[in-house]
Amino acid sequence: MNPKEVLRKSIRLKLDSHSAKERRAKSLAIGKKLFRLSAFQTAKTVCFYVSLPEEVDTAFMIDRALRSGKRVAAPLSDLKKRELALYEMKNRTELVTGAYGILEPPPLRERSVKASEIDCVVVPGLVFDKKGNRLGRGKGFYDRFLKGLDRRVPRIGLAFSFQVAEKMPVEAHDEKVDVVLTEREG
Repeated sequence: MNPKEVLRKSIRLKLDSHSAKERRAKSLAIGKKLFRLSAFQTAKTVCFYVSLPEEVDTAFMIDRALRSGKRVAAPLSDLKKRELALYEMKNRTELVTGAYGILEPPPLRERSVKASEIDCVVVPGLVFDKKGNRLGRGKGFYDRFLKGLDRRVPRIGLAFSFQVAEKMPVEAHDEKVDVVLTEREG
């Protein structure tokens, strides 16, 4: 098993042993940090990942962004092209189960969002390091998406503190985030 897979397996075990109550409390603390970031506050169009049950919960963050008048985009995985397509979300109730069991917006042409319209992107990851490197689930969808995004667009990773490593294996195609928010103070 390569070093990335070993790290993924270790973090997945920790995520699976994390109680729903712990996840919720830590997610709320992480959300508060996100809402205080000027990059988020000034963004008109925000791209959010739609969280899986074991991840930092983005549901309430998406709801708050929508209530505050932000345009919210969410990714849809195009398995043939192996890329993410973005669609505007008006409400979380319209999401449907898509690729890999992830909730996705309906692919309505009139709600298509171009990467150039994004002011801020909230990025998932299994592991981040202190330099902003991220390790995803191994399919490369987010690396390819971030590579096509203007480098000036703030990239915000959300993670529980145990998902942040001192350092980790990095390859040339891996894309970084600008900041990683955890539940820890500081």
